[in-house]
Amino acid sequence: MNEVYYSFNTFLKRKFNNQKVRKIPINAGFSCPNKDGKLSDKGCIFCDRFGSGPVKTYNLSIFEQIEQFIKNHPGVKYIAYYQAHTNTYAPYEELRKKFEIAFSFEDIVGIFIGTRPDSIEDEVYSLFEELKDRTYLSVELGLQSIHLKSLDFLNRNHSYKQFLDTFLKLRQINIDVVVHLIVGIPGETKQDMLETVMEMNRLKPAGIKFHLMHVLRETPLFDLFKRERFELLQKEEYVNLIVYLLERLDPSIVIHRLTGERDKELFYAPEWALNKADVINSIKSKMKKLNTFQGKFMKC
Repeated sequence: MNEVYYSFNTFLKRKFNNQKVRKIPINAGFSCPNKDGKLSDKGCIFCDRFGSGPVKTYNLSIFEQIEQFIKNHPGVKYIAYYQAHTNTYAPYEELRKKFEIAFSFEDIVGIFIGTRPDSIEDEVYSLFEELKDRTYLSVELGLQSIHLKSLDFLNRNHSYKQFLDTFLKLRQINIDVVVHLIVGIPGETKQDMLETVMEMNRLKPAGIKFHLMHVLRETPLFDLFKRERFELLQKEEYVNLIVYLLERLDPSIVIHRLTGERDKELFYAPEWALNKADVINSIKSKMKKLNTFQGKFMKC
């Protein structure tokens, strides 16, 4: 591998024979058990009202969202990314119907489904098996951290055991799993973050998304930050942490994301994180300067 980490772009080129592939963010109209009162009515502390999904096309139908994205980004292949809220939190037939819409577009070559580890009913695994026989399927599980104190702070309302049970069920049916992790959760130490990465090395998910702990407007985290002004990572701290973690991460795990990003009108802090390209370039530059790479210090 010539690059300093196994990037999602490299993975896509290998998977789809060098075709250009873009992800279409989709709001499929699902809710979330952490917002509708089943588990909590507050939601995860960091989650905005769009459920981390698209903002500008939020009110369009699934078909219209896909159609508009393809119109604006023609001439490539696409992955339908069911992103907003919890995309397995609905009756089986509703899930089937909404996922089926992606197959209306011949240039869609994959489906990614973002969900919580406590929100996949047993019958949905059979649906996943059907989908993976028709297209490239990946399920994204929000974990954020293996540590209970962090899950409590984030108001996740699920345990690491629940994540592990769901992860293993998905792997048993050969579904690629991408795990979401947050770097810089208040109260977490460098060692805490390393322990989460070491657990990923043990599990070997297909991919990881690293998110910077950042504050969005109109979220519980925003209210807490305004009251307490807890410390957020500075850019140099974040870059150094990501480099440290990548050096110890299994190089076979694809890096789908290296930082958090959101629409400018929703974003509040830290301001430096708004420049995603600069953050990624800083991480790459640091790794090249140190002559280091993903997995350099991984313990077998």
